[in-house]
Amino acid sequence: MSRSTFFATLMISAATCAAALATAPAAVAAPPEEARLAGCEFGTAAATYDYARFDDHARRMLELSTGDFRTEFQNFRTNIQTSAEAVHARAEANSADCRIVSGDDNRAEVTVDVVRTVTSDETEGLPETGRVSMTVTVDNVDGRWLVSKVQSH
Repeated sequence: MSRSTFFATLMISAATCAAALATAPAAVAAPPEEARLAGCEFGTAAATYDYARFDDHARRMLELSTGDFRTEFQNFRTNIQTSAEAVHARAEANSADCRIVSGDDNRAEVTVDVVRTVTSDETEGLPETGRVSMTVTVDNVDGRWLVSKVQSH
């Protein structure tokens, strides 16, 4: 192979590699641990409330949310509060198990399973333990992970 043929081949190979790299899909970063923790914090807050201090619960829900969920919660807050007050409902999260399903540095889907204990007029004041399962979408908003969507299971 002549010297000029060798350099021509080398240039074509380099150009082919550069083109391949330029069109290769960019690596997507896995969602950070903060996204999972935000989903877990939200699930725990959502499963913990006291009809007598519902304003505290509502304030916490709004602090942890954004977007569609925040708007929906604001729109239905009065109905939720009225329902909780009517049956004297109290709930406390006992534990939460949270796992990232998918996402990146900007948005993540997190499954949240919360075991909680509820007392109300409907339970005759006796504690009942149950599980609440949901998938939440958390968005990175100015460095804070906030829940924008909730899908109950």
